[in-house]
Amino acid sequence: MCTISSLLFKLPSKILINILSRLPIPTILSCKCVCKPLLNLLSTPEFAASHLPLSTPGLLIRQFEYDTESCKIFQLEDESNELQHHNLHYNLVMEFDLRKSLGLSDYSLWSVGSVNGLVCLKSYGTEPYDAIYICNPITRQYIALPGIENDFVESPVFYEYGFGQSKISGQYKVVRNVHRHNDLPEERCSDIQNYECLVYTIGTRSWRSVETGPPFGHYHLSYSLFLNGNLHGFSQDYCGNTDMLISCFDLEAESFRPFPPPPPSRELRALGTLGILEECLCFLDNSSEFDGIIVIWVMKEYGVEESWTKQFVISNSEGLVGSYYDKVYPIKAFKDGDILLSWMNYNLFYFRNKTKTCQKLDLLIQDYLGSIDAIPHCSSFLSLKSFAGENVLLFSPAKLPVWPLKRPRSINHTRAGPNKFWANKVGIGRK
Repeated sequence: MCTISSLLFKLPSKILINILSRLPIPTILSCKCVCKPLLNLLSTPEFAASHLPLSTPGLLIRQFEYDTESCKIFQLEDESNELQHHNLHYNLVMEFDLRKSLGLSDYSLWSVGSVNGLVCLKSYGTEPYDAIYICNPITRQYIALPGIENDFVESPVFYEYGFGQSKISGQYKVVRNVHRHNDLPEERCSDIQNYECLVYTIGTRSWRSVETGPPFGHYHLSYSLFLNGNLHGFSQDYCGNTDMLISCFDLEAESFRPFPPPPPSRELRALGTLGILEECLCFLDNSSEFDGIIVIWVMKEYGVEESWTKQFVISNSEGLVGSYYDKVYPIKAFKDGDILLSWMNYNLFYFRNKTKTCQKLDLLIQDYLGSIDAIPHCSSFLSLKSFAGENVLLFSPAKLPVWPLKRPRSINHTRAGPNKFWANKVGIGRK
């Protein structure tokens, strides 16, 4: 053991863990290579638990183009001051090819959700069912969930997946809703042939059937959003009187429960998405056909219908989003009221609340011709080996993640006018 390491380990382990957990992730990963005692300490559940609340929230962005599927993880530093501008500082934590890291060749992956650094992925491939993976990019670990017997392969089929953590027991769970029905709109409710809800608790290696909620159809309006121990989805009620509703699945009780509907919107009520901003559920109404206005409603008090508040009106999105029926998803709200959003998995754009203008945000994906999948992500050192019974695998050594030791980059919006993008001299502007 080196002299520095010997001095460090004279400190009580709690103090040493507290110190090391405040280091940047690339530095922590480098410390794992110093000596075996440090590696063992940084691999303990105590260190993972100490680091998690100190981890800087960020983004996980996956890019798809032809046969390439790269993954980038960013940390975002939310800084604001009294000046009339906002600097978005970010740090590229790591970059890798997720599909090849999991040893997949003919599969396309899509993000179900991210909770405490664990990412749930759904694959589409040649198999007659969707394969589900849970991975931690920082620890380079992943598990493949067991396949589901008697899966539905006929069309039309609606699938909805969700990933979250139960509020009391702290168990991580994957929820799968599926139903197959007649394709004729007038016969949907009367001709639902199969409908089920399955739950998988990480560590049990088995799917369990639970009581279903009302038949649904999401039409890719929103994913199952994890908030306050529940999964939420904006869906269509096939058999009820309400056109659109918010489904709510309690991960602790493993049951659906009533939830207040979204706020009143325009005639085309289906043109909306759910999101989470500042730990509050929000609803984006994108139903305006002609004026391109996006209205963001925020549920200030969770579960209280009267707390829906119209908080943002975005009206300068021309050139950043497509036609009125396209969907916009919120990703992050900043301290000064600015918002980072995604349009139809093609563009990331930034809404400045003070000037009411929008700007395209490239985040090292400039001149990219494929689609993107961007979700909030908070990196952690939680080991999948802590889930007894799971077969934990490591990323393929052929494509190890790259951890760049670079200073945080800064996107300065001071000089940017509406629908324009300006970056400082860090090589991230448009070419």
